[in-house]
Amino acid sequence: MKILKIAAFTALFAILNINAQSVRTDYVESELISEVQSIQPGTPFWLALRLKMDEHWHTYWLNAGDAGLQTKIEWKLPEGFTASKIHWPYPEKIYLEDLANFGYEGEVFLLTKITPPNEINSKEVQIFAEASWLVCKIECLPGEAEHLITIPVKSDTPQPIQKWQQAFADTRFNLPLLNSDWKITSVKNESGVSINILSPDQSAIVEKIEFFPYEGSIFQNAVDQKFSKKSDGYILTIPFDDFKVTDPDSLKGILVSSYGWRGENSEKALEVIIPFGEQISPGLKNNSTIWMALIFAFIGGMILNLMPCVLPVLSIKIMGFVQQSGEDKKKIINHGLMFTVGVLISFWILAGALLGLRAGGEELGWGFQLQSPAFIIILSVFLFLFALNLFGVFEIGTSLMSIGSKSSNKSGSFGAFMSGVTATVVATPCTAPFMGTALGFAIVQPPIVTMIIFTSLALGMAFPYLLLTIFPAWLKFLPKPGAWMETLKQFMGFPLVATVIWLVWVLGLQTGSDGVASLLMTLLLASLGVWIYGKWGTFNNKNSVKILSRIVTVVLIIAGLFFGISTTASSFNNYNTITNNTSGVQWEKFSQVRVDELRAEGRSIFIDFTAAWCLTCQVNERAAINKSEVIAKLNEKNVVALKADWTSRDDEITKALAKFGRNSVPLYVIYSENLSEPLILPEILTTGIVLEALEKIN
Repeated sequence: MKILKIAAFTALFAILNINAQSVRTDYVESELISEVQSIQPGTPFWLALRLKMDEHWHTYWLNAGDAGLQTKIEWKLPEGFTASKIHWPYPEKIYLEDLANFGYEGEVFLLTKITPPNEINSKEVQIFAEASWLVCKIECLPGEAEHLITIPVKSDTPQPIQKWQQAFADTRFNLPLLNSDWKITSVKNESGVSINILSPDQSAIVEKIEFFPYEGSIFQNAVDQKFSKKSDGYILTIPFDDFKVTDPDSLKGILVSSYGWRGENSEKALEVIIPFGEQISPGLKNNSTIWMALIFAFIGGMILNLMPCVLPVLSIKIMGFVQQSGEDKKKIINHGLMFTVGVLISFWILAGALLGLRAGGEELGWGFQLQSPAFIIILSVFLFLFALNLFGVFEIGTSLMSIGSKSSNKSGSFGAFMSGVTATVVATPCTAPFMGTALGFAIVQPPIVTMIIFTSLALGMAFPYLLLTIFPAWLKFLPKPGAWMETLKQFMGFPLVATVIWLVWVLGLQTGSDGVASLLMTLLLASLGVWIYGKWGTFNNKNSVKILSRIVTVVLIIAGLFFGISTTASSFNNYNTITNNTSGVQWEKFSQVRVDELRAEGRSIFIDFTAAWCLTCQVNERAAINKSEVIAKLNEKNVVALKADWTSRDDEITKALAKFGRNSVPLYVIYSENLSEPLILPEILTTGIVLEALEKIN
């Protein structure tokens, strides 16, 4: 017991020694406190200058307003240590007759991030801070205090000091956010500026928003800022000071909302640094006009044909082109047009469903249907039966998918149409360069604009095929139809089987082994059904046999689908995807809270927005990210890797994507203190691209 008492006393003494003694001056009690009990070489940590003012007295923010002086801290640090600027929580407006100041009453914690060197040759360090401030009620008094803090150095992970943990957390909550999915524009005129504020959530009811400029002597601070609601958002008007010292070319400061910028009761402050007349929406620049989005969508659609998701479609189209090489020009063009129509209608249905669900409050993005186990089961059955058809297990007469040299013009047109539908469905797990930006722009536009952009995307995807059918002479390089087509047809079934295996893997991540077993049983029943159809449902059997076999086939396929969908529903959790983390990168699970924490600590962050059903994501991870040189660079730069797994539906990830003007994966984002804005990598990665990006951070 005595030993325990001694140990407890020693621990208490150590903690007390970490915090310098508070200093009492006129109307202010000041103190320098550490967030952690010890520090670790190379790991940044936070100190706070705590100021507790007497009742009715206040100190000042970064911009003091009409009068006053911001609080300052002069640091004397051990060799190799660096200190950041003060991280200011948002202030309140304090009126003194006709003047308005920006500052704090009561108690405030001014945070500073301290970065130690990678090597510290002592068991403890001492940090000296000389703080000065101006404290006012009606009269003002300058104040200052010196603080010395001693902190142990340990190799262990620093632990927080419980006494101050809540104070640091509350202060961070009051620091301005750097990003938001709200859309903000600002226009300057002769009398002042107007700030237009559009909410991503039309149900948000904001009672008040105030603007606090970073620079003084530009705006009238004491007048009430005119805040009003309009049909699609809010508008805030701020008059210029009659004697403003400069004519600003941009809006710099923070907006403080009564509602919160990430939902009701979330963080109240948002930093805005935008040129006048320019709209901010992270990741979406002002040159992303509708025309630019249309061009991007068309180019992205064409490139989409080169993405790995379209591999199964190649099987379909190669067979189609081989067949068409022996037909007349009119039929070939008709095939191309019907294929284009199939793609167009499929994109319109997808876009309509996406818009409809989002209007109903759902947070969804491109490829959302792959987040549904039911859709994965249906798609798996469709592709598996398609493969069995290519293998010759059954024939469906004139062919559903343009396969079969005896197809009539009518049925061949339907086959081409279905090829377009299939191409769209299997392509949705991928995005291509240019496509992500266009989709992100499209989804926040009025429905008619969204549909036009999706139409451009569809036309881009269909364009290469349409081009080949318009100029059928190019098909002369293909060999003429013959017996070899049967061998090619059977071979093309294997890429489809590979696609089904991939879908089984995706479903396994969403639902576990039970879901995999259910899907395999579904495939077994469906394959049994089409085998019965192929053996007894063909034209060379009696009508009664054909009818019975076809009924049995339909029953088995429907029963299989019902079994698979119903049994996986119980094991599926929208928000609990089994993370596939087999690479050498030490991933942490993404959350916006974790991003904010790391950014507040000054840590560099690499975020991988990915999904198991996104083949481009999987290829990037294996070919570019999961490389020894990338892993070494991440460790060297002390970068925290966060994986935002969108395999299953996740509203937080959908919102995070929207902040960068995206609604699709992959997306790769790097944060670092030395970067003025997040660095966004291209959709298609190489190891060199990743390394080059990581070289840009400190």
